[in-house]
Amino acid sequence: MVIKYQTAYCLVPAASLAGGLGAGRAIKGGPLFDLPALQAAIGQGLLVEESIWLATDRCERDMQNYRWGFADVLRMVACLVPGRQGDYKKSEWCKVVGERWVPCDVYRLNYDSERQRRSQNALEVYLKFSVDEAGGLTLVLVSCHGSR
Repeated sequence: MVIKYQTAYCLVPAASLAGGLGAGRAIKGGPLFDLPALQAAIGQGLLVEESIWLATDRCERDMQNYRWGFADVLRMVACLVPGRQGDYKKSEWCKVVGERWVPCDVYRLNYDSERQRRSQNALEVYLKFSVDEAGGLTLVLVSCHGSR
């Protein structure tokens, strides 16, 4: 899979990501991806379970350990509060299957998977993802786990 960064969901110019890792994994100027647009895509049925790629072995194991499915991931993304004042934490380069690096946004929320909603007393969940539009909208899920 080749990640195409010049997307309708990307908030930063593709040229700013062309340099790759540079001095480290951190990417300044985030968030990189338009969370409200992704949430709208979920609501419109454009971003569906089949649109999620588990991009690391660890993410796949964590999903199995927490017994979360792709529908759970979509609900978590739909519950995120956008922006720096919301659930966004940082942006960084992440290594995925195939030894490739992708730019990701990192979010944190307290999510009650039983009630399928945010809850202050629920498990603190970390989501790390990128977006690809090559061949269709894909949520590249790099990490999805509880607080470690």
